Amino acid sequence: MASPLAVYKLTILYMLDRAGGEIPVPMISAFLLENGYTGFSSLVQTYSEMEENGLVSTRTEGEERTFLSITQEGEETLRFFVNDLSAEIRDQIRVFLKENGRQLRNEQSLTADYYRNSFGNFEAHLAVREKNEPVVDIRLTVPDAPTAIHITEAWREKNQEIYAFLIDNLF
Repeated sequence: MASPLAVYKLTILYMLDRAGGEIPVPMISAFLLENGYTGFSSLVQTYSEMEENGLVSTRTEGEERTFLSITQEGEETLRFFVNDLSAEIRDQIRVFLKENGRQLRNEQSLTADYYRNSFGNFEAHLAVREKNEPVVDIRLTVPDAPTAIHITEAWREKNQEIYAFLIDNLF
């Protein structure tokens, strides 16, 4: 039988593979913690080791939002060891992804990030994607980080209203 750490890693890889895209770290953590698979300190170690070993890649959005996605090496590892993951865990993951599908699709399709551009200003990058294709892609240059942060937070809350406004007024 696989070690507990190996099971955590396989669980995460299976979840990422079944989701078909990146998943926010808090969503993965909630699944593992709520089902009693691990404690917080083990999770931190697991995420770190998985990234170091090239099984997952991370993307950070803003100052607080981190997403994991499975790498090609992670996919190969999962294919090789998937039978070490119990049918019960696989079923729990399928149920979890089904119950959280809408939220997950929103998380995967919506991005809001900011950075300092080459002119010294900050740029807020706001996007909506469907099937990895950009539907809306907006870049706003602002004078400071607090404004950029505010814009990215507002985008997360009001993106549907803004998208509807654009469609209504441009078409």
